[in-house]
Amino acid sequence: MGTRSKIGILRRDGSVDHIYCHWDGYPEHNGSILFNEYNNINKMNQLIKNGDMSVLCEHIFPDPNKPHSFGATDEKQDDVCIFYNRERNEDWKHTCPRTSKNLDRFKIDCKNSDCEYAYLYDENNQNWLFSPIPWSKESDMDFTSLKYELESNNFEVDDSLKEDYIIFDGIELMKDSDYYEFMDCYNSDSDAYFEIKKMFDEKKFDDYINGLNSYKEETDDLDLKDRMTVNIAEVKDYFKLDPELEVWDETQKR
Repeated sequence: MGTRSKIGILRRDGSVDHIYCHWDGYPEHNGSILFNEYNNINKMNQLIKNGDMSVLCEHIFPDPNKPHSFGATDEKQDDVCIFYNRERNEDWKHTCPRTSKNLDRFKIDCKNSDCEYAYLYDENNQNWLFSPIPWSKESDMDFTSLKYELESNNFEVDDSLKEDYIIFDGIELMKDSDYYEFMDCYNSDSDAYFEIKKMFDEKKFDDYINGLNSYKEETDDLDLKDRMTVNIAEVKDYFKLDPELEVWDETQKR
């Protein structure tokens, strides 16, 4: 019998997009993974986009060159989520993300489920919230800080910048700048993820920065330009590059 949980995003407009997770919903497992590995709105959006899941893990996308399926343990990739639709081809109608119109409605949806815990990433405040789900429908749910819950029970917390956050932010920046150009370069978000990951693994940081700069040159959106500047600065900081490093933009060579 799994320890079931609800995982969702509390949107800026007050609505809640959420999915179901079957296994290991208690704070020391799913709570720790969510706080330590999903403390980023773009990575959370990717998680929710895949719908209901059997197992929550550190990584969303499986390596396309290796088997990853529901069932046989030797065909599961370590630390990669298992989704009911993607890995077991279950009907999307019944496994897709759900939306509750507000937090009160989400609490009702939780209490009408057979889940034991609920986790919410607050998009506005960029932090994690947590609540047990009472068996009694008359009992209230009180969402509190997930970080406090973990620290109070001496579980590890790590809200530092992660490589995944940089990659998922970069993917969204490229799509926000020129979606069709992005799709010409990559077949999917998964393809983009592994291409960027490969650049980082091979220390080809200039390729990534040049690519983002090319999008930056083509947009007139000042907010988007600022977000790209932040992303590039995070790359330099995370990988301990020279902050004054000047990368030649390929567009300037033409």
